[in-house]
Amino acid sequence: MPEFRAAPVGFTDRKRHRPPERSLAGRRVLITDACSDVGLATAHTLAAQGAQLLLVARGSDQLIAACDQIRANNGDAHWYRCDISALGDVDELVTWVLSEFGAVDVLINTAGRPVRRPVTQSLHKFRDYQRMMAANYFGPLRLTLGLLPAMLRSGSGHVINVGPWNVHTGAAPNFASYASAQAAWTTFGQCADAELSPHGIQVTAVHYPAFRADLDSTEDRNEADHTAHRIESAIHTSTPRPEPRFTRTLYALAGVAPRSTARLMHAFGI
Repeated sequence: MPEFRAAPVGFTDRKRHRPPERSLAGRRVLITDACSDVGLATAHTLAAQGAQLLLVARGSDQLIAACDQIRANNGDAHWYRCDISALGDVDELVTWVLSEFGAVDVLINTAGRPVRRPVTQSLHKFRDYQRMMAANYFGPLRLTLGLLPAMLRSGSGHVINVGPWNVHTGAAPNFASYASAQAAWTTFGQCADAELSPHGIQVTAVHYPAFRADLDSTEDRNEADHTAHRIESAIHTSTPRPEPRFTRTLYALAGVAPRSTARLMHAFGI
């Protein structure tokens, strides 16, 4: 006759144990382009978990409104006006952060919306390329390099680079100026992660499909909320959730036929 024994106490405890609620209490998080759809969604998502937020954007009025809304919901938020494409502004931002707060635990570099312009229409618009490099490479690079020494001294830190498109899918027709800047920034992030991880600092990339012009405001918000949760997941797990299905499909196709993938994207207006 089979003998039934009581399960060990440790076993029953493990079965009843539930993973603790995620919390960012005591963590200081800086978000650039914080007044964009993705930036705002990320700010509200992280504020709900107790993070102390440092919001950065070009417009003071929008920043003040965002901070007031977060504080009204018992969140902790501070703001600083900064044009990331202006290196002088970035230097002043770094000085403010280090003097007022000492360091940040998480730096979220949020890229702005890309400029859509075919190469044939930008032959005399070299400024497009300069502006994209300033806003999406040199600016965030200057900010990251300015905040890294404090992270190195503490032996911990996380840099999360967020932006539309995934350069691993290959070319991005009609977005040459933006895609070029993102390719440089993504490469820097990969190099930095390999070099800094032994020092306790991680560099993670979170990509999402570029918003299409035909998306309504509700779809825009849904996409922004989804991206915010992927950023939140990256903070807790050090790796983002899987890429959206659309991006994964392009990635798989690009691995087999990169030129055909780029042409299909162009043909369908992606």
